[in-house]
Amino acid sequence: MTYERLMQEHDRIDHHLDRMTYLIQQENEDAVGATLILSDLADELRLHLAHEDSLMYRPMVAAHRPAFIKTADDFCRQFETLRCDWDRHLVEWTTGIIRADWVGFRASTLIIIERLKARVRAENDLLYAAALQAGAITLRETVNA
Repeated sequence: MTYERLMQEHDRIDHHLDRMTYLIQQENEDAVGATLILSDLADELRLHLAHEDSLMYRPMVAAHRPAFIKTADDFCRQFETLRCDWDRHLVEWTTGIIRADWVGFRASTLIIIERLKARVRAENDLLYAAALQAGAITLRETVNA
């Protein structure tokens, strides 16, 4: 796993978060559009989390340096609540429920968007620097010539 790839994944996540932010700023309900964006975002997050879980956290712990272990552990614990809330958000806000309660969906989604954006920023600023130092990720792909 590379820093470059993780940042590209974060860019795609941010893109979907921005799409949703734009959509929920609209007064007119768009339950189908919201459902499609939620699906795109869920797919992107699922892929990204699989990469982080399997390719970054374990090597950070394996580095046997207390600071890296603590950073990985802190990020895992902090994200568990957000992950559960995100999963609940996806289950609770079906197309029909969004259509029936556009105002509630907008309010709930704005909160989860802000939490996801804060998580992305924290990973960019703290987690990935620690992962680079621990050797859990490289800066970019090496090209064999």
